[in-house]
Amino acid sequence: MQLTKELYSAVVKNGGAVVAITGAGGKTTLLKKFSTYLKKQGLSVLITTTTKIQNPLFYDYEADYVFKDELGVLTHDVKKGEKVFYAESSKYDIKKAVSPRLELLSVLKDRYDVILYEADGSRGLPLKIHSERDPVIVEGTTAVIAIMGLGAIGNKAYSVVFGDDSEKSVDSRYLESYLKNPDGLLKGMSTGTENIIVVNQADSYEDKIEEVRKVKFPYPVFIASEEMDEIYLSI
Repeated sequence: MQLTKELYSAVVKNGGAVVAITGAGGKTTLLKKFSTYLKKQGLSVLITTTTKIQNPLFYDYEADYVFKDELGVLTHDVKKGEKVFYAESSKYDIKKAVSPRLELLSVLKDRYDVILYEADGSRGLPLKIHSERDPVIVEGTTAVIAIMGLGAIGNKAYSVVFGDDSEKSVDSRYLESYLKNPDGLLKGMSTGTENIIVVNQADSYEDKIEEVRKVKFPYPVFIASEEMDEIYLSI
């Protein structure tokens, strides 16, 4: 099964979707792949962040338009079948772009069929324990896609979990506690949103899928390869 197609069926419905991407181990890749798929379906798509994201100078989002200021994005004539990137330039790190004013997203959501936004950062690690500051979920969000990386399985937490410096081994028992942790993978999800979990990196760590299958998840799970845009197993 195609990952982006299944996500489209699960969270976009008939347009008007505002989708947060949380967790670790593939947020930016999914943002790019999913937004490109939605564009091909003839939808207008805005990609952005409520925290920090890679600067489009250093990462190709395949966007038709890139805006780094409010005037540009507000005066843009939105058309069907186009992808627009908007985030403000960071004053402190040239490699990053940062969140626009959150109230501005409330205005923009009425102009686009779909808004996709990264809601937290993880410094490239496959799992994340959230801080009190993240994820930043904006009002009007209709769906949350939480990501974790299969590459964490079998390693010590301090080396693969952002926010956990312990020597605990990441296995099915660790993942069970990770799901129960109020600052774990499910943070930001609510009864008012469609919730999906993507376990990424199945193409590189297919041998670790069985350990994930032992875990009881409260929401639908796609064990997948974002890079290959393929679902290996649905739970």
